[in-house]
Formats: sequence, structure tokens, C-alpha cells
Amino acid sequence: MIRLVVAVMACLALLLVTDTLSAADVKALRTDYLRGRYAEVIEKLGEQPASAEEARLAIQAFDAQGKRDEALAQAEAYLKEGAGNADIWAETARLHFERGQHDEATEAVKRALALDQEQTLARWLGAELARTRGDLDEALAGYEWFIDYYNDNDQFDQPEDLYYVGLAAAQYARWTRNSSQFQFLVNELFPEVLQRDKEFWPAELAMSQLFAEKYNMAEAAKHLNLAVAINANSADVLAHKGAIELDGYQVDAALRTVEQALTINPQHVVAKRLQGQAKLTDFRPEQAIELLQEAVTLNPQDQTTLGYLAAAMLAADGEATVDADSDEPTRFGKLLGEIEAQHKNPGEFYAALGEGCDIVRKYPDAVKYLQLASEKMPQLISVHGDLGMVLMRLGDEATAKQVLDEAFEVDPFNVRVKNTLQVLDVLAQYETIETDHFLVRFDPTKDRLLAVYMSRFLEDEVFPKVCQGLDYTPQDKTLIEIFNDAKNTKGHGWFSARMVGLPYIGTVGACAGKMIAMASPESVNEPYNWAHVIRHEFVHVVNLQQTKFNIPHWFTEALAVSYESEQRPPDWNQILARRLAEDNVFNLESINYGFIRPKDQDDWTMAYCQAYYYSQFIVQEFGDDALQRMLTAYLEYRTTDEILQDVFQVDKADFERRYLAFLHKQVEGVKLASSDKRAFAELVQAAEENPEDADAQAELAYVYFQRKAYPDARKFALQAVEVDNKHPLAKYVLGRLYLTVGDTEKGLAQIEEAANSDRFERNSVALLAGLRIKQGKIDEALKYYQRGAEQEPATTDWQESILRVYLLKKDNEALAKLIPKLSALKHHDPLLRKKMAEILIQQEKWDEAVRWAYEAIGIRVSDADAHALLAQAYRGQEEWELAAREFEVAGQLRPKTVSWSIEAAQLYAKVDNQEKAQAIAKRVLEIEANNAAAEAILKNASDSP
Repeated sequence: MIRLVVAVMACLALLLVTDTLSAADVKALRTDYLRGRYAEVIEKLGEQPASAEEARLAIQAFDAQGKRDEALAQAEAYLKEGAGNADIWAETARLHFERGQHDEATEAVKRALALDQEQTLARWLGAELARTRGDLDEALAGYEWFIDYYNDNDQFDQPEDLYYVGLAAAQYARWTRNSSQFQFLVNELFPEVLQRDKEFWPAELAMSQLFAEKYNMAEAAKHLNLAVAINANSADVLAHKGAIELDGYQVDAALRTVEQALTINPQHVVAKRLQGQAKLTDFRPEQAIELLQEAVTLNPQDQTTLGYLAAAMLAADGEATVDADSDEPTRFGKLLGEIEAQHKNPGEFYAALGEGCDIVRKYPDAVKYLQLASEKMPQLISVHGDLGMVLMRLGDEATAKQVLDEAFEVDPFNVRVKNTLQVLDVLAQYETIETDHFLVRFDPTKDRLLAVYMSRFLEDEVFPKVCQGLDYTPQDKTLIEIFNDAKNTKGHGWFSARMVGLPYIGTVGACAGKMIAMASPESVNEPYNWAHVIRHEFVHVVNLQQTKFNIPHWFTEALAVSYESEQRPPDWNQILARRLAEDNVFNLESINYGFIRPKDQDDWTMAYCQAYYYSQFIVQEFGDDALQRMLTAYLEYRTTDEILQDVFQVDKADFERRYLAFLHKQVEGVKLASSDKRAFAELVQAAEENPEDADAQAELAYVYFQRKAYPDARKFALQAVEVDNKHPLAKYVLGRLYLTVGDTEKGLAQIEEAANSDRFERNSVALLAGLRIKQGKIDEALKYYQRGAEQEPATTDWQESILRVYLLKKDNEALAKLIPKLSALKHHDPLLRKKMAEILIQQEKWDEAVRWAYEAIGIRVSDADAHALLAQAYRGQEEWELAAREFEVAGQLRPKTVSWSIEAAQLYAKVDNQEKAQAIAKRVLEIEANNAAAEAILKNASDSP
């Protein structure tokens, strides 16, 4: 009996020492781990987990927090105590592998497989180690093992086993060009993993990564959100989220997301790499280098990180591998040498280097390194698609087609590749006009006329002025492609797909350095000035090439806007004044964000506005040649900060301060609306705290009236009048309130008093002027509109109203003075330009009439009246052949106006082009069978010897 008691006590003691958790407890802890409750898992497991399963959870929980030393210590402690365990050896191998300690990882893999030949993590790491060593055949065999393993087994005890089967099958499918496996993985295998364990978020993450790889971003986001719902505390999940955001140029969001990931796991290589990639995307190569070097210290063997580091060095220093002065390797050259010496097959390094060059718009370099990656490691199927896209940006469509066809053959699910091949199918139906310096491709059924006129405009107006002004001539002909509606897709959709392979870009024209694409103005709802757009984009072509693609985004936009037109858009200064009042303007650090990821339309406008004013300020401060000196400095790989310091000898903070003062000068006299000055809450507070402030009471009354809160509007308007019985805004509000209840007499009396106040109140002036128009009192209306224009010269609505009055009065002399001012602010209005041409033709000012008519055509090339006006102006210049050409075009655009065609035929006959004359006359007779003028033309032609 005593012996039995002793034995029982011994067993109890042993249980107390080992403190082994029950199966249910371990399962609960696994759920905690998968839910991201890492610290709780470690606390519950204690310092010395008893079982292999507990030890594995502890290792994973430590590692998920970036505590790799603690994780390795946990693994070593367990392995010392026991006879060895395949799972723990596999986890040990993974920890070493993620640190780039490949020898240690290889040894641990061997130990794991010696204990269990089917340990899936060890098998996966064995294949990955072979890949990183460059032993690609061995790696492929390693991935293939999983296919056999899956086929040979009906049951899988752990979801991890199926998960690693999925990772290996995806890799095997890529390398063997078996694209059909993609559907199986996302529809069957990974969902089966989740059926076994609904908490196993790595399966959702794997599906999101597969869809993102194919640029199916909707499905990628769906599975990412499902992963986040399970474990929002996973650095892996957050890093992938950051990668998706970065692909969408949401740099700020990506940086915030990866910062979250690094807070959870400071050792996370991908998250740290993404920080560097974000800075590279933001064209800050030195900052990218610093961050990428930190990522390299976390895993010195990671070729992808090293590739992006090389791209950042190239962007910062240039593509030279040897310094011309010292004959020593450059940073870039040294890194390339180390990679070639240390890596048996650096295909992944060159793939990342090529992609990094693409990010910073070093397209020729991107092609070079992506081609090298493809040669060294054809298994990298994504490289084909990336290479094809870069070749498209360079305008080498024939080579791009070959590369993209191959990419589609090996991966038909890649949305970007598929879309771009469809673009090439559309382009195959296009025709080309080749000039001395341009290749203009167009839909011959819809845009022939546009292509013809654009070709002339490019050669006559754009090329000589831009190239002379910027002191650079591109070596090759610039490719220009005009996209119209086709195959149930709008022209803008094809244009977007042409540039990025995806559905939408928020502009109508874009440049990639050697080519320009644009949506046909004939395919969009609102006309736009295609002449301005094409000139703007060609400036980018020149800037990018003359600086070897080193020019920052804001600076090339500044120069392009300068060449676009002599006048800036009218809303610029109004928005600028408001943003200055809000202390919400860009600086050199933030301005590029306004172009690549604007928060709203105002951000977009402000980016262009401020970029232009930066260029004007720089000229004012540093001389007429300052912009050209900057272009030269960018060619030499100098940053904007270095240019300020070394070229202009100015402190950056002082430069920004003076620039801000310059901006304030630009908006002197610009009056802001009440809603622009203060937010509603601020107005309410100001009115309540300052009952004697009539302006505050009236402004709040006006806002309440706009919101149709009429009792409140009346209350505050009356309070304003009580303080100032002649307050014009308060009178206007009261007048409008009377009108809403049908008291016209009182309402108009209040509004007239407001409109005739010494203090200008725009709403009452505009309303009363419109009323005078209806009453037929045009001259009185004109006085009100002129007062508005005098008080608010920065806005166009007053001038547009004055224009309507002049049209009613048929006052061509006044119109001729006003239209040039107004049209300079309304870049996309063909009617103004046609009216001006018409007036000038009446005044027989032929040269000016030609310019105005041509400007109208530069907005809407299919406008028959514009061509007829241009024809009349040419005829006035006695440019008979040009006049004939334009009358012919006008007649083709509007065949029933046969008088234009007759004019064309007669003028062609005048210059002895009988063939043209007869052809046009015959077309006229097809419309009007007995047209005497057409018959006379044919008769005269037949009577001619």
C-alpha cells in the first residue's frame, strides 16, 4: 500500500513538473495564435513548453512578433531536452532561412527530414533553399514532390500540410507554365485548407497574393479583407496590404500600413523592403537606399531586396558601374559585382532591379535588367508581363507583342497582360501618319481628320518651339496614339489600358518618355483642347529624355503647363487663395503627391498650379536661365535639394518661405466666398460669440439660406441688419426670403438696395443683372455685370455674362476686345474662338482670323463651321489651295451645305487642280442633281485643253 501511494505521488510530481496542457488547451492556444494574440499564447505556455506542439506554438508566437532570438532559443531548448522533433527542426530551419542564414537552415532541414521525410515545412524550405542557391532543377524537383505527395494521400492531418502543397503547386505551375493550376488553387485547394481550419488565415493570404499577382485587384482585396478579419495583427497580412496599396500609388497609406506591420514585427523583411519601395515610388532614392539597407541587414540573402536597393542606387547615382574620376566602382557597380560573385543565378535580383527601374521611370534600364532576369531565370513568368509593359511605354510595340504573347500563353489570368494585348489588337486596325519627327497612329474610320491636323500642328507649331525652348531634340520619332471607341469600350478606356494595362486614368493624355497616348476628343463627352494636351505631353517627352528620366514630376509638369498656354485656368487663383487661407498648400516635399495620388480634384489642380508658380518663382529669383540650369543638374543625377544648395546657393527653408510669400502675391485681390473663408461650425461660433459683428451674422444667414433653413436665415439676417441696417449680404438674404414666400415687391426692393450698396455683394448684383436682361434693360444689366467683373477680375462668370450682353447688342467691337481675354481663361471653348474668327473675317483681318479659326479646330477638329471660317480667312490671304482644302473639309463634314464644296471646287480649279475640282463637283451633284455651279465646273474642266 505504501509503495502504491509513493508511486501515485511520484506521478503527480511529474505532472506538476511537465505541466503538459490538454489537447483542448493546445487547440485553444492555436486559435489564439491564429487570431494574433501572440503575447497571451507565450504567457500561457510558460518558459518551457512541454510538448512539441506547444513548443512550436511558442516559436511561432515569438517569431510573429519579430523575436527571432527568443524563438530560436525556444527551439534549441526543446531540442536539447528531447530526442529531436521534425516539426521543431523545420521551424528552426524557417527562422534561419528568413534571416538569410542558409547553411544553418539547410542543416536544420536535413535534421527534420531525417526524422520525418514528409515534414511539409522542411520540404518547402528545402526547395526554397535550392531556388535561392540557383539550383533551379533541384528546386523544381522539390516543388514537384508536393504534387506527388498530394496525389498519393487522401487524408491530411494538418491544414499546414495542404497549405504548403498549395505554395509549392503554385510555384511548380509558374515554372512549368501550367496556368490551369491557378483555378484549382483558388477554387479548391486553399478553400479546402479553410474547411479544415476556418481560422487558418495564411490560406486567405495566399489566395489574395495569387489574385494580386494576376492584377485581379477586386478578388485580391476580398481575400485580403477575409485574412484581416481573422488576424488583423499579422505582419504578413499587413505587409501584403501595404504592397497592394503601393501598387495603387497610395504611398502614404502603404507607409502607414507597413509601419503597423513593423510595430508588430520589427524584423519583417517584406515590410521593411516596402518602406524602401515606397520611397522609391516617391522618387526619394537616398531615403530608399537607407531603408533597403536596413532590410538587407534583416536578410542579406534576399535577392528581391537587393534588387530594389540596386535600383535606388541607380536612380540616385546613374547607371555607371565605375566612377569616371576615381576609376573605382560606384555603389551600384559594387553591388552588381557582389551579386554576380556570390549568387549562382541572380535572376530574382535582376527582376527586382528591372521593376525598380520601371518605378523610377528608367525605362531603358528596366528593359535591360528585365531581359537579363528573363534570360537567367525563365521560370519567373511575371517578368515577361513586366517587360512587355515597359516595352509598350517605350513604344516598341512589335517586341512588346512578342513578349506579351508569351506572357499570356504562360499566364492567361494576368489582367494587365490580357488588357494590353487587347490594346494591341485595337492598334492593329489603326493607320499611321509618319512625319519628320512623329508617328501618329489613329482609327482610320473615326480619327483620320484629327490625325491629319495633329500631324501638321506637331510639325509646324509644337516641335520647333518646344525643342528650341528646351534646347533638346529627341533622337527618335515620337509615337503618338489616339484612342477612340472600339469593341464596346470607350476611347478613354483603351487609352488607360494602353498606359497601365488597367481600366482608369484620370486624364485624357499621358506620356511615357518616348510615346504619348490620348483619348480621342471625338470620344469624350466634353470637348477638350487637344492642341494644348499634345503640346503639354510632348514637353514631357523632351524633359524626360533630356534628363535621362531624372526630372521630378512637379518640374516637368511646371514646364509643360508653361508651354500649354499663356494664361492659367481661372479657378487656379481662387483655389490657391482658399488653400493659402487654410494653410494647406504643397511644398517641395509633398507636391508630387498632388499628381500621383490627389485626395480630390482641388489637390490635382493645386499640384499643377503650384508647380507652375514654382517655375515662375525660380525664374524671378535666380534668372532667366534658371530652369535650364536645373534640367542640366537633373541630367547629372542631382536632387532638387542639391540644386537649391549648390546651383542656387539658397537654404531650402528660406526658399520655401520666399516661395510662400510669392504665392500670396499671386492672389492679392482675390475675394473668397464665405464658405471658403470659414467652415460652418466656425461661422456659427463667430456669430454666437460676436453678436455685434454684422458680417458674421450675415454670412451665417446666407449659409442657412443655402441650406434652406429659412427661419434661421431670417433670424441671423435680421440680427445683421439690426447692427448695420444697410448690410448688403443681409439685405440680399432678406430679399430672397421675401421672394420665396411670394412677396416680390419687398423682395426686389431689398435686393436692389443690396446690389446698389457701396459694398459690393455679388449675389444681389448677379440676380439683379439677370432680371434686367429679362426686362429688356440690357444697358442697365451690362453696368451691373461690369461692376462684378471690376470687383472680381479673377473669375470668369462676370465676363461670360458681359459676353452674352454684347452678343445681344451685336456689338462686335466690344466682343473683339473681350473674347481674347475670356478665351485665354477658357481653354476648351471652341465657340469663343469661332466668334472671334467670324468678327475678324468681317474686319478683313485675315492673319488673326486664321489663328482663331485654327484654335477652334484645335478643340473640335470635326467642327464644320470652324473649317469654313478658316477657309474664308485663307481665301482672304489669297492662299487659294489652303482655302480650297478647308472648304473641302467643311463640305465633307456637312455635305448638305453644298456651297462650301462648290467653293472648294472653284478654288481647286483656280489653282489648276482639275482632278480635285471635278471630284468635288461630282459629289455635289450626287446631293443636288441639278446644281448649276457644279455642272459649270465639270463643263469648264471638259472644255479645258
